[in-house]
Amino acid sequence: MRTSSHFQPGCISDEAEKGAKQIEEETKNAAAATGEKSKEVADKVKQETPGIIQNMKDTYEESEKKVKDNTLQKGDRAKVQKESYLALTPEAYDELYQLIELNDIEGIDKIVNDEQVKQVKQDSEVQILEREIRRTKVKMMDSGDEGYLPTSLLDPVK
Repeated sequence: MRTSSHFQPGCISDEAEKGAKQIEEETKNAAAATGEKSKEVADKVKQETPGIIQNMKDTYEESEKKVKDNTLQKGDRAKVQKESYLALTPEAYDELYQLIELNDIEGIDKIVNDEQVKQVKQDSEVQILEREIRRTKVKMMDSGDEGYLPTSLLDPVK
């Protein structure tokens, strides 16, 4: 028959109970510390939020003003910033930019020779006919040709 003093049922449950209480206490402390830290973060956010919101409002207002100042509208005049190609149709515009992305010089030469696009000199003046986000339909002031240029290539004439 075996007798072992360190395997007495009462001792195991006391040890387990102490361990459980210790874990419970540590969990409460961790939760309290986490709660305190969350409160600190929340308080900091509450303090900083009005300033951040004002910054965002200021930025939006500045952006809207810049957009109004720089937005070309139908009837406005603009200058072409760089030498470029005027696509005579929306389809030619799309094809031109696909060829540009592929760096397909032969393809670009072909649509130039087919008179789907025309070369435009830097500083040429245009009148805005229709404005889209990426492209703008313009009328060339020198030739009277109508077509599409990238909106980003146009500067308002003041």
